[in-house]
Amino acid sequence: MTDSNNCLSALCTVRFKVISCARPLRAPLMGKVGICLFVFGFLIGEVRGQSEDGLVALHSGLAQCEGQDCKDISDSLASDLERLLLQPEAWEGLSARTQFMASVESADGRLKVLTWNWPHEDRTSSYAGLIAFRDAEDADVEFTRLYDPSSADRPDEQRVLKPEDWNGALYYAIVPDAVDKDVWLMLGWDDADAQVNRKVIEPIRIAAKGPRFGVPMLQSPRGMRRRHVLEYADAVQASLRYQAEAKGRDGHEQRLVFDHLAPSEPHLTGISAYYGPDMTFNAYVPQKKGAPWVLQENVAAIQTLSKDRPFVDPRSRNAPRNRR
Repeated sequence: MTDSNNCLSALCTVRFKVISCARPLRAPLMGKVGICLFVFGFLIGEVRGQSEDGLVALHSGLAQCEGQDCKDISDSLASDLERLLLQPEAWEGLSARTQFMASVESADGRLKVLTWNWPHEDRTSSYAGLIAFRDAEDADVEFTRLYDPSSADRPDEQRVLKPEDWNGALYYAIVPDAVDKDVWLMLGWDDADAQVNRKVIEPIRIAAKGPRFGVPMLQSPRGMRRRHVLEYADAVQASLRYQAEAKGRDGHEQRLVFDHLAPSEPHLTGISAYYGPDMTFNAYVPQKKGAPWVLQENVAAIQTLSKDRPFVDPRSRNAPRNRR
């Protein structure tokens, strides 16, 4: 019996025990009602614990699976997450329950995005995920599943993508647009392949026909981009972080700040497997009155950027490797 079936069986047991408890209610009524509620709360907690254990087990299984089994595990993980998010109390407390995976949610509580991956022998990865959107507290939850079979190809910075065309990534931060309440910028990590890693700024819009990736809102000297991709050598690390507005002498506006990448030698220009941070930083800063986020070059980072390792790479390595 699977973990999901165990959870369903336990839930049936809860319902049976609560009904059985309710049948003999007579005076003193409040005492027995109190006992029933206590039992019900205890059993629901037990079911919830089983559900969360099942999610952890499924996610852990992605590090050891092979072939179609990985996709099956991923689909089961998505299904269990959907069932969890349909529980009234789970929506507000999701972050505490999904700390074992890449999980982000918008500050207004409307959007949640959960992503995961599994490795292949060629050092690429498959990615999958779940978008959950609830426009209001009393609205239905809308689910959108994500799947990218391979991380081999570099994302196109100019394409708008439907969920079925999604470029896989593990998202570790989500930032609201300064003007449009239905647009967010997600920061993600992509394992890519044996030669390079990637960081990505991925704008997402929740539209009437569902989520759309790639909103034209990142302005640079090269023109308007729908997403920004940092691709760099597998052996190094590069940072991409959101910094909130800071006051004072060294203050700054809110921004997305990241390492500027350069080749290790001039003749290697254009070959991203030889690119890495050059100790300078760039940033995207939102403009007022609906203007896009504009690239500012050679900014002061103000604070040391972390190494962006919020997740553990599931594959064993014989040498140090950049992490998410």
